[in-house]
Amino acid sequence: MIRAIRTAIALCLAVSIWVSLAAPVLAQATPREIIAALREGGHVIYFRHAATTWSGVDRVDWPRERQRLLSEEGIADSRRIGNAFRRAAIPVGEVMASPFARCRDMAEIAFGRVSERAELLGLLSDDAGHPARIAFLQEQLSAPSPDGRNRILVSHRSNIAQVAGVSLGEGDAVILVPRGAAGFEILGVMQPQDWDAS
Repeated sequence: MIRAIRTAIALCLAVSIWVSLAAPVLAQATPREIIAALREGGHVIYFRHAATTWSGVDRVDWPRERQRLLSEEGIADSRRIGNAFRRAAIPVGEVMASPFARCRDMAEIAFGRVSERAELLGLLSDDAGHPARIAFLQEQLSAPSPDGRNRILVSHRSNIAQVAGVSLGEGDAVILVPRGAAGFEILGVMQPQDWDAS
């Protein structure tokens, strides 16, 4: 009985600690509200790569043809997102992506350029360097953009789930407000079709 009570108390403490560490979430904004905010710049937009040809864990050192690649749907959604950004005149600053082909390709298709960053490798793909990758993402989500435009990150579900407690489907994006030393706030989540609101 005492052991059960202790276990219950420990579980409650663990949950309370996890909740206290989770990123603050603003009221979920509508797609139109998010797009209007992005026009003003200064946000961070974290995309999980768009839809792929298969599901599972691959390796970044595999040849391109063996990696999970964007499917036709993923290519179309990447174009859809890029067109929406241009249509809405959303200012884009840094564009960084994981070295996996599906992430680089999405960034290139949507935004026409990309800086490949090993720090954005998925947490499931390689055990080495987890703390450094987590620290890098925390910094990118919290640091205000130096030029006032929006920072784009294209990476994997595991990274953002670890740092912000958000689970993204393929092609989804979470929009964050960087607060410097205070961390970041979550403005909302956009699915690929939501960008049509532009």
